[in-house]
Amino acid sequence: MPEALDITCPCCEALLKIDPETMTVVWVDKKKAPAKDFDDLVSRVASQKDLVAEKFARSVEQTKHQHTILDRKFEEARKRAALNPNERPRNPFDNE
Repeated sequence: MPEALDITCPCCEALLKIDPETMTVVWVDKKKAPAKDFDDLVSRVASQKDLVAEKFARSVEQTKHQHTILDRKFEEARKRAALNPNERPRNPFDNE
């Protein structure tokens, strides 16, 4: 059996051991990321916290208005159904 090939990934610089017979990756040694400065990590967490709070506020605002939006859509569908009581509603899976 031939010896496994050692190849370095150009993207992540991981060491890949490849079996030449099956041409599959047998082992991956990922390169460890360098240690980061504590102050940098704290500032990144603070910025992520602001981003998460903003997304949450947007979600809450959408949820508040979701009930009224769905009610309006339902009333519009009811009006259209009343105008044409014998017509079948459009199937969303039909390709027309």
